[in-house]
Amino acid sequence: MMERNTDKYREFVDHPRYGRRPNVTGLNPSSMDANVRLHWNTTTHKEIVAQYESILGKRWPYGDFSTYTSGTKRIPNTAILADPSKQTRATVPVTHYFDLERRCRDCKRQFIFFAQEQRHWYEELGFGLESDCVRCTECRKKQQGIAQLRERYELLFHVEEKSEQQIFELAECCVILVELNVFTSKRFEFARMLLNKIDDDSELRQRREYVDLVRRSRSLHTPATNNPMNPSGGSGVS
Repeated sequence: MMERNTDKYREFVDHPRYGRRPNVTGLNPSSMDANVRLHWNTTTHKEIVAQYESILGKRWPYGDFSTYTSGTKRIPNTAILADPSKQTRATVPVTHYFDLERRCRDCKRQFIFFAQEQRHWYEELGFGLESDCVRCTECRKKQQGIAQLRERYELLFHVEEKSEQQIFELAECCVILVELNVFTSKRFEFARMLLNKIDDDSELRQRREYVDLVRRSRSLHTPATNNPMNPSGGSGVS
């Protein structure tokens, strides 16, 4: 089986559905084959130029754009058939998908953008063929989580009369977004201000989650004692 001896793919990010190793199909069409059209992320600069010159019978006029395709590493013998009729309208429909070796933009680990996953993207989810996968599944999931967290933060922020639970949840969202480097550490001050709004005798202040959030909100930035964002009070968390 492909690369089993050296276990090249052992350190690749594991996909929850397709694993971390190529799906060998034995199908290996070339971009030069008649009626074969491969996705732009699957072909090299050299192949694109050769195909252009073969079809049109004239020299490539657009210069060198190899930097845009230098990261292309399709895995031989992993192709599957595409259904162009299910793809969003494109200038050049794709006839085959290949498993592709990739390096994640965020965590820099290697992963495979699987042919089956591409078919799901372009034929079932309706993604345009100009779309591409630049993050591993773990980082994509993290990005989706951040987006949901920011949406929740914005929703709670604009609630005029917040309950104590909503105040606590808003502070929690704020702290997490700082820890994820979405917000700067100065937002810890806002989180502490929110936590100080919770009544001293509130049951919320007795919870482990509250104590932990206070600790985390202090971890990177200690405001000045006269900070106007920090209300006074003997039992405050600042």
